[in-house]
Amino acid sequence: MEFDRRALLLGLAASAAMLALPQRAAAALQPECFAAARKDDRGNFSAALFTLEGDVQAIQLPGRGHDVALRPGGGEWVAFARRPGRFGVAMSPGSRPPVWFASQPGRHFFGHGVFSADGRLLYATENDYERAAGMICVRDATDSYRQIGEFPAFGMEPHDIALLANGRTMVIANGGIQTHPDRGTDELNLADMQPSLVYVDVATGDLLEEQRLAPELQQLSIRHLAIAADDTAVFGCQYRGPEEDAPALMGFHRRGETPLILEAPGATQTGLRNYIGSVAADRSGGIVAASAPKGGLVTYWDVASRRYLGACDLSDGCGLAPTHRSANFLLTSGEGWLVTADAGGAMRRQASDFQWDNHAILVS
Repeated sequence: MEFDRRALLLGLAASAAMLALPQRAAAALQPECFAAARKDDRGNFSAALFTLEGDVQAIQLPGRGHDVALRPGGGEWVAFARRPGRFGVAMSPGSRPPVWFASQPGRHFFGHGVFSADGRLLYATENDYERAAGMICVRDATDSYRQIGEFPAFGMEPHDIALLANGRTMVIANGGIQTHPDRGTDELNLADMQPSLVYVDVATGDLLEEQRLAPELQQLSIRHLAIAADDTAVFGCQYRGPEEDAPALMGFHRRGETPLILEAPGATQTGLRNYIGSVAADRSGGIVAASAPKGGLVTYWDVASRRYLGACDLSDGCGLAPTHRSANFLLTSGEGWLVTADAGGAMRRQASDFQWDNHAILVS
């Protein structure tokens, strides 16, 4: 009896302490919830809302998924097909049925999107492959994700997109590579590809700023983005030139400045295998993680000093998401690992029943 009474008192004290905590501190004590696309051992594709303890919500996909976008203010999330897929699906909390949507004829998704700050609109990257033009399609999230507009990406192969803090300026990572579904994975213009980082006013579709890399880096495809502290766009690249070149792959840019491209030290740079697969900022925005799945590495970078911090090993590790703790991330692997890790090198691994795809996001 004494044990039960003491346990009850301890529980009441803990509850009182929880109520006394600020909201952010209390949230930090709750299990983080993430979302990502994946595949099981039978070859079935799905996307899921999950914690490290298991699934919260999941949906089977007709093909391979890529990234997930979170709608502000309500917990709804959208999974996109991987290039050259054409499907998207929106999932809401509770028992509401999923909402499926598709790219229009002659288009396919590149697998990424972002919601407007008010959650009313969904922007997604698309390939108008007959015209070899990159487009940003605009969908009404309040009306079954019906497409209501579009504007040019001002470059070929817009892969990843993000919004700056003002909610009106979009950053677009244009990979610069021409592809066509009828040609499979062929890359059709490597000799004259033109990657770019562009800023667009989403209210008007006007080009605000365009940054292209130096001519000797013309084959450095800009692929993935994270918006870090002070609206710093941190981008990861994939090099399409000779493998032995091993150029710098990590870029940092603020509007009006010249992009800074940084390399990791020594053998780490070579170990990246010319390929950054995902980029994510931590909860403070001061630390960025960048994965190199071909090299089995995840690197860490300080945003303010533009400085390499270190790396950890994770075979086929690509997906990245911040956790509730500063300088701490969830890492996902195509070999089934879920890992919590920090920029100081600490890692905690656990096995899962899924092969995780390239990206992950923090939901709550």
